[in-house]
Amino acid sequence: MAPRTPPLQFDHQPGEEIPTKHKEAIRQLYGFAKIPISRLQQRYSLSYTTICRVLNYDAPERARAGRTGAPQKLTDQQLDVVIEYLLLNWDNRCLKFDVICQELDLKCTPSTLQQRLYQRGYYRCTACQKLYLTAAQVLGRLLWATAHIFWHFEWLKVLWSDEVTFQVRCRTVKAKVTRKRGERTHPTCI
Repeated sequence: MAPRTPPLQFDHQPGEEIPTKHKEAIRQLYGFAKIPISRLQQRYSLSYTTICRVLNYDAPERARAGRTGAPQKLTDQQLDVVIEYLLLNWDNRCLKFDVICQELDLKCTPSTLQQRLYQRGYYRCTACQKLYLTAAQVLGRLLWATAHIFWHFEWLKVLWSDEVTFQVRCRTVKAKVTRKRGERTHPTCI
């Protein structure tokens, strides 16, 4: 890195992070200008150990080589397998997160699975109950209605009945599916 003019204003409060431009200036003054640590202490009002710590940094910014902390419970590869499993059919999309964890033998909690799916854009939504009429269906109904517009006595021969829905031990709650935005009318979501 080419030497630059060190910044002149330095207002460092104890306990705060030293800005990167000042860390770089301390390294340049010590390395290129051969200014001793004692003069750097006076100019920047920092302790000897702080100056030495700044001089021993490998990188000008605070940088981590990689992710630190505990390993993730659900890796990206496992999440890809879960998403492929969900997209297979309607029954898989309706499964709750705890059932998915059991079926795929995942070593994570249902809330972890839910959070990772949310990161990928998959949400639990109410399933679309019925598709709207397509253009072909609208045209078919219109043609049927115009063909039968002049029926008068023929309608008297038609037996009308009401539609009745019978449910025996069924849920009346609307089904929830796991889907992305824009997949509302996907065949596996209806």
